Amino acid sequence: MTPKIEFVYSSTYDSALLYLQKMKWNDGYGEAVLSYIKGIEKDWRKTEKKVLKEMSIATGFKWRRKKIECFVVNHSICFSRPLTMKIRGKHEKVLPKSLFIDILTHELIHNLFEMNDIWKLNVWKGFENESRQVRAHIYVHALHKRLYLKFFGEERLIADIKKASMLDKIRPGYSRAWEIVEQYGHENLLRRLREAVKKKK
Repeated sequence: MTPKIEFVYSSTYDSALLYLQKMKWNDGYGEAVLSYIKGIEKDWRKTEKKVLKEMSIATGFKWRRKKIECFVVNHSICFSRPLTMKIRGKHEKVLPKSLFIDILTHELIHNLFEMNDIWKLNVWKGFENESRQVRAHIYVHALHKRLYLKFFGEERLIADIKKASMLDKIRPGYSRAWEIVEQYGHENLLRRLREAVKKKK
């Protein structure tokens, strides 16, 4: 079973996140998100089933819900549960659709891992001294690399790794996790994960 991602807009949620960030509401925000959702849905649906199915195949994890709501807002950090995506970056600049999909894919990987209690699996040998933030992204990056190479292209993979390095000061751990993926090999890490999933069954 692969779930369907349902893109949702809630003005209450949007305004609450803005309030928490001490940002002001703009009267055009609601219409902007609804318009963005229409556009992103067309692009996302083209690869949705293939990408979500590949996530399951590559890890041995199963999707446990038929539908996953994705709340789309104007400004926020993006996170996996409740799945929340922003459409704007710095200076109100609207995110390119390709970047939105790459971030969405990243958060869906987290979502899948959380559904299947990855922290309870015996896959952390050799990483005990790494920070939790680093460990939280080792297998996420390994799987995302496979998806980039299979569906989205190496250029977007390289851009993601470069962005992680640039963000290291405010989000430490992303770049280090990529280093570990390169050191161990993304397919080797995914194989380790699948073997741990089989042993748990």
